[in-house]
Amino acid sequence: MNNNTGRNTRLTVCITILIVTSMLMLDRLVPEGIFLDGVTYAAISRNLAIGKGSFWHLYYRGDWGFYEHPPLMFGLQAIFFKILGDHYLVEKIYSFVIWVLTAVAMRSLWKRTLAAEYEAYSYALPLLLWCLAPTITWGYTNNILDCTMALFDIAAVLFIYRGILSRQWWQLIVGAACIFAAVLTKGPVGMFPLAVPGLYWLAYSWGAWKELGRAVVQTLILVALVTLGVFLLFQFPESRSGIEQYLQQQLMAALGGEREITGGGLGRWTLLYELMMQMLVPFVLGVIVIVLAKAFKATRPEYQLKNTALFFLLVGIAASLPMMLSVKQRTFYLVPSLPYYIMALCVVLYPFYIALTNRLRVGDKGLRYFKLTAVILSAGLCVYLGSKVGQPGRDHEMLANMKYIGARMPKGEAIGICSEMDKDYSFLAYIQRYNRMEVNPVFYAANYVLIDKQVCNNEMIPFISAIGFKKQEFGIERYELYKRQFPLHFDFTLLNPVFRTRGK
Repeated sequence: MNNNTGRNTRLTVCITILIVTSMLMLDRLVPEGIFLDGVTYAAISRNLAIGKGSFWHLYYRGDWGFYEHPPLMFGLQAIFFKILGDHYLVEKIYSFVIWVLTAVAMRSLWKRTLAAEYEAYSYALPLLLWCLAPTITWGYTNNILDCTMALFDIAAVLFIYRGILSRQWWQLIVGAACIFAAVLTKGPVGMFPLAVPGLYWLAYSWGAWKELGRAVVQTLILVALVTLGVFLLFQFPESRSGIEQYLQQQLMAALGGEREITGGGLGRWTLLYELMMQMLVPFVLGVIVIVLAKAFKATRPEYQLKNTALFFLLVGIAASLPMMLSVKQRTFYLVPSLPYYIMALCVVLYPFYIALTNRLRVGDKGLRYFKLTAVILSAGLCVYLGSKVGQPGRDHEMLANMKYIGARMPKGEAIGICSEMDKDYSFLAYIQRYNRMEVNPVFYAANYVLIDKQVCNNEMIPFISAIGFKKQEFGIERYELYKRQFPLHFDFTLLNPVFRTRGK
């Protein structure tokens, strides 16, 4: 039902949603401060950009190589650091670009799956509901790996879907390349698009056994192509070494239950509960759309989209089920699967949304006035966002401390710390990200010693004073800074402060 008034209404709604969702993201992205993992990943990417470490052997700090995840996201983010320099906004810009590209991929998938039923600008509905899921706005503003993986996976689903319909094998090849990229971002959890041919058959061609055979062949081709990519990586010593380190330190340890277990009191039911919580706001908004459509007595178009809704639901289950079975469960692990659950819901809401936008008419003159208002509003919001640049959004005290330390100590300095501070992962991530500083638990061998009065043993102070460190003026209540007063002529790593001799 393509009437001009319905199109104008949907364009008005679309512009409004684009402004609202962009503000949801940018209002969190522009200020300083992100989640611990995001700070760590940004530090690793920046280090790669300045030549510390390599793509397959990432460098974080000290003598610790980083093999917790595959390297693709860090390599991509390092390009941003190469181009834009070392600024706190770099990882934020990267995150925003990933969000925009994911939204574009969702729009393409939405348009392709609806096919002849697609109405212009209707992609605004899944975009809004997607951004209203709390972990989406949180994840895409905190530099987590799952967002980059989700982009590659949704691109894979799009190309595989196109390949199934068009029977163009090159689309399957591109889809396999996207799956391979997802695996290189966060490991095997990115392989769920391999199931798309089978899920397509279940949703659209159930009972057509000839189509089942075609789906099996397509799946085998995808598996073979991804396997070929991994095989080729193992032919080069550098990539083989990096992958083996990842498999040993992260993947095998996780499968063996040797990594941390997260999930709280609900155990393996945690992600199922979190999924329901994430879908709560989109579901409520969907109910409102249905109620409004009925209240305005909008004529609902007759669409045949049940199979499409089932397809999206099955893909969402395929994306989230492996994580639900894991002993390690965190809410943001749902980021790659939420687009499909959201689009499944939106397919159900679609006839009501089209009916409502056709019923609530916006004329050409009203649309022109609205566009002018949108431009003025966007300009005002840009000024507002500009005022937030450099302002702390979280970790206020930590950010202030890092800037103070960075202004008074040489960049890249290795500072001595107590063993307890070596477990303060937020401190370690921020001091590396902001000041490129290393830490040395063998504190008496460093030129500077930083003491956290909240966690360090009080006996440290008389000991380091006895071996030539002098307290410096330092304006942070929590910390004390000591500087060596004479050149290091002795290998203090031979000493053990626990067994020090009186008078030394």
